[in-house]
Amino acid sequence: MLPLAVLFFTAATVYAGTLNQASNFPVSPEVAAQYDCGRTCQRYLNQTNAMDLEDFDIPFDFDFYATANNFSGSKPGDVLKLFPVGPKLMQVPGGIATYKFQYTSVDLDNSIVPATAFIAFPFVRQSDPFKLVAFAHGTSGVFRGCAPSTSSNLYDYHTWIPLLFAGYAVVGTDYAGLGNNYTSHKYISASANANDLYWSAIAAKKAFPHDLSENWVSIGHSQGGGASWKLSEHELVQTDESGYLGGVAIAPNTHIYEALLEAFKLLQGPAGEELQDYGSASYLPSLYFALRAVYPRYTAPFLSDIAKKRIELGEVAKLCATALPAVLHDLNSSQLFSNLDLTGISTVKQFQKLNAPAQGEKTSRPLLVILGANDTTVFPSITTKAYKQSCKAGNAVHLSTYPGLEHSPVFGASAPEWLKFIDKLFHGRGLYNCSMKTASPFDAHHASNPVEIG
Repeated sequence: MLPLAVLFFTAATVYAGTLNQASNFPVSPEVAAQYDCGRTCQRYLNQTNAMDLEDFDIPFDFDFYATANNFSGSKPGDVLKLFPVGPKLMQVPGGIATYKFQYTSVDLDNSIVPATAFIAFPFVRQSDPFKLVAFAHGTSGVFRGCAPSTSSNLYDYHTWIPLLFAGYAVVGTDYAGLGNNYTSHKYISASANANDLYWSAIAAKKAFPHDLSENWVSIGHSQGGGASWKLSEHELVQTDESGYLGGVAIAPNTHIYEALLEAFKLLQGPAGEELQDYGSASYLPSLYFALRAVYPRYTAPFLSDIAKKRIELGEVAKLCATALPAVLHDLNSSQLFSNLDLTGISTVKQFQKLNAPAQGEKTSRPLLVILGANDTTVFPSITTKAYKQSCKAGNAVHLSTYPGLEHSPVFGASAPEWLKFIDKLFHGRGLYNCSMKTASPFDAHHASNPVEIG
């Protein structure tokens, strides 16, 4: 670990001349060298930094994301700030009207925290009021500048836009700690993320009391899929008064401890060195920050010294979802991990117990779970196990598996199914028991399966 004075000097050097940015600061070769990031590492970092800046391309509005003056006396679900977004800043389909707002949410320790979100409306009303869908995004990053609401397409990667085309209004939380930095972002802490999802819907209805339906549903992908699943178990949505009708969890993060055990098995097998080709490997730096956000003194003993040093560089440069994994991309599995003893990941087991959905909680609303059979980020076996555990608890869950699809493509490919499911929820025709099926592709051989995001 570098001395604190060196870290502060490095950060000041990195941030110079980037006053309208809050993420993905340029890293010079001299700074990279301090973190054992050589030429190959720097090349990956420069390429992916540029990609992140294309995603988070709106100049960061420090005034908007600053904690509102009226926060201290607020209650969960209160609207703290609300502003329309100028259409010239947006790269969304024509006719969509967008607002950004700050609201009060609840953190993992039950303290109140400010959070930010966007809300998007179709051009005309297909219903009066608009039917409301709360959207939970996949991994965008762990630092404040990685908030979807500071992206000109609101970090859409073939996700929530079909909801607008179908006539729904969409509220999309950034999650606390992204955008506003009153608290650290609790990455994949599904309990905290579910709070943000719930209170974003409540706040949106307060912001537009005559324009949004009392009834609402949730949908999420990856990190957001775990949040949507966890929300379905939240005590606040188990009554009719909540207006919550049910949810959709696509490629959901669920049992991270079991997923890490699965990864360790792969490491010790004949394909161990190929683990870096799995989508799950790219989330190691984010997992590190997820654990540190909940357990600040956690040292991640399963990671090597060079891996942790590279991850420090990611923190200094405030790298978002594409660039953060790049700091480790040139390291093989033996260089990434130093200790595969299970005692080194006992904290991950605690983290899972605190946050994971499908641990026996009973729900009163239906849930649709969708996974890609070729998902290398969220292992299908883990999702299927979570589905069975939720069913065992007596919940109404449907699991749909899409053959051949990876982590991100399954969202768009499954849109006809989840749009139909959401429509049924709004018409009072949800699930009443557990079921599962495998989708039948029309032409899997020629189907696209693009690069992973989320």
